[in-house]
Amino acid sequence: MGGILTQLNEEKLLTELGSLREELQNLMLKKEELRTALHRIREELNNKRDELRKKKNELADVRSRLTLVREEITKAKNNMKALKEKFTNALNNFRQASSELRAITRSSSYNMAIDELRQRIEGLEWSLITTPNISIEKEKQIVNEISKLEQKLKTLISQQLRYSKVVEDYEKSRRELNELREHINKEKEHLNELLKQLTSLKESRGKIKSEIVALIDNIKQLKNERNELKTQLTSINNTIREKRFQYQEIVKELRRLREESKRKEQYKVLKEKKEHVMERINKGERVTIYDLYIAYGSEANENENDYS
Repeated sequence: MGGILTQLNEEKLLTELGSLREELQNLMLKKEELRTALHRIREELNNKRDELRKKKNELADVRSRLTLVREEITKAKNNMKALKEKFTNALNNFRQASSELRAITRSSSYNMAIDELRQRIEGLEWSLITTPNISIEKEKQIVNEISKLEQKLKTLISQQLRYSKVVEDYEKSRRELNELREHINKEKEHLNELLKQLTSLKESRGKIKSEIVALIDNIKQLKNERNELKTQLTSINNTIREKRFQYQEIVKELRRLREESKRKEQYKVLKEKKEHVMERINKGERVTIYDLYIAYGSEANENENDYS
């Protein structure tokens, strides 16, 4: 009866052992899957962190360029303001020179008047030289007229010089206006180009910021996945540890049962031999020392085992 119970216990334990072995195999496969997934998540996290680092460097570069462009814009605006002030002053000078030129132009032709006066003076002087027996009164009259004409000639020459100066100022003012207008146009083009750069850099900055936010969210999500995988891996490791402990305990129990079964079998054989020897002794048959040891020595061992 005891042997049957032992056999039943062994079969039950072997069944449990097989079930545990299968569970451990499945758990090890699941553990390997989790480790592979965790390795993939870590690699992806490293890649995303590298990408985030690059995007932050790009953002810093764009911000630096934005600062430089803003400084250039401020400088260009100041230049534009100074050029416009110069242009206003030059325009006022041009208008004044133009007004003076128109006023002088409305007067008679200086060249023609000067030539006529010179001819009349030369004619009167020639009359004084060539007219014989000219009266003192007539000579005095001619000299007075020559004096008046020379005075008028001086006035016309002076006016002509002033006219030349006004024309020179007019041309100078016009050249200055044209140069300033050209500089203003160039500065406007430069400013517009800077403003385009500013707009483009702002768009780049906004795009990079959005990409950084997306990367940070992605990294957070990957960290959550990694932590979840770590939790599952820890749980599986704990389960594997428990299952292995159960497995070892069952193996120990099986060993104990088998050793106990072996001892019982040995005891049964020994008992049968002892009964056979005792039967021979009781019949008066010859027995060997080994037979006596089996009959009496085994009994002592049994008693010792009972007390142990």
